[in-house]
Amino acid sequence: MNGDPVLELSDIQGNILRGYRRFTFAKFMLFRILSPDAGRKFLQRLIPFVTPGEWGDTPPRGALHIGISFEGLSALGLPSECLASFPVEFQEGMKARARRLGDIGSSDPKYWDSPWNTQRVHVVVMVYAGSDKQRQAHCDQVSAIAQDVNPAADAPLMEALPHQKAQWLKINGKRSRKEHFGFEDGISNPDVEGVPDNGPGVDIGNPDDRGMFRKIPAGEFILGYPGEGGEVAPMPLPHALGRNGTYLVIRKLEQDVEGFRRFVEEQSKLLKKVPNGVKPEDFLAAKMFGRWQDGSPLVIHPERPAGDRHNEFKYGDDLAGAACPLGAHVRRANPRDSLGFDGKLVSRRRLIRRGIAYGDYLPEPKNGHSPNGQAQLQSPRGRKPRESDPRGVMFLAFNAGLDQFEFVQGAWISNGDDFHQGNDMDPIAGSRCNRRMMIPGDETAGRPPLLCHDIPRFVTTKGGDYFFVPSLTALRLMASGQVRVS
Repeated sequence: MNGDPVLELSDIQGNILRGYRRFTFAKFMLFRILSPDAGRKFLQRLIPFVTPGEWGDTPPRGALHIGISFEGLSALGLPSECLASFPVEFQEGMKARARRLGDIGSSDPKYWDSPWNTQRVHVVVMVYAGSDKQRQAHCDQVSAIAQDVNPAADAPLMEALPHQKAQWLKINGKRSRKEHFGFEDGISNPDVEGVPDNGPGVDIGNPDDRGMFRKIPAGEFILGYPGEGGEVAPMPLPHALGRNGTYLVIRKLEQDVEGFRRFVEEQSKLLKKVPNGVKPEDFLAAKMFGRWQDGSPLVIHPERPAGDRHNEFKYGDDLAGAACPLGAHVRRANPRDSLGFDGKLVSRRRLIRRGIAYGDYLPEPKNGHSPNGQAQLQSPRGRKPRESDPRGVMFLAFNAGLDQFEFVQGAWISNGDDFHQGNDMDPIAGSRCNRRMMIPGDETAGRPPLLCHDIPRFVTTKGGDYFFVPSLTALRLMASGQVRVS
């Protein structure tokens, strides 16, 4: 829109608005602050390495970013008036809000991995690189800074907690954007005003009044700019601390790959009249996700994959879910125009996602599953992959208000009311077992509907928290120890 403020990309951390498609390796380095002075020294040393969102014509060769939890801000010695100005979701943290997010049963925080299960992480340093060697070099640099001695306390600047490596999966010898269930990931993010385009059809905005899509105001994701309603989201005090910052959700989500494959294989035997040339298990899996494994959306390609990762589509012409079931995962995560009111109910619920897989890919056996559920192919490291090996995705989401993420997770993923699914959860990411999902039939093809029931849990939360991702200006302000509310 004309007259909108120009985004200060050189002050905004780069992984928020610009996806790192060239960086196939990442590491999430977790720390606790030992003293305010030591924490500020750590920030001072790291700030020169933080990657801004202004790249010019050449993307960076590597990237580093910083997120700080509420307890981390407190440990840095920020004044109480400043801390009190942050939203309650951020102050309480993810663990305290577990039930709102559906983190129950095996996803209960008491079962989370270390360090998430016992304490709150103060600082996360996100490192991205194009190779394992480059990643290690960047991480060694960060570790050296963290281990530097603080003369005032005769101790390291920071306490290092268990870190988390992540990388694109290696499938058939090649790096792939697929996640462990075999589906293309990261192919539908918001198209934001003021951000250089990633290419036509890659990102998608919000529905407009002409039946097209428009870019989304930056204020939905970055503090200090107008959002969908023209208003500026509440910012922490002082405003110099909040402007050009945002909030980050990190969730470590473990995937039960063998369980998913086993369920799809068994349930697909009940399907009738599957399109010619399509495997029943691929057809059922696509119905559960809402896209084919290659990213083709069902609402455009309901019969078979087409190698088309198209994003400019709506659900308004498929209100009954004949092409893409109402309960499908991607439809629940972004219902687009299917909830009525020209998509306005959805336009405030968009998230920028920057997830990346962790763990080795479990190759699919050539002749089905063995009796004990173990795959029979060699892993990239030369040994037989094990079902028990931890694998999943490090889920990252950015938004100017954590309430937006909690709405998507709590109301759309963990409850089916808005989709006429009662209390049935998302079939892929839902947190309860014994879930159900209706796969509509096709009268013209003679295919009856199929009710999938007793759906087991495929994704389990293993950790996470909420972080504030400050601007470079705010990082310098915090490192100086001069944060003042008035």
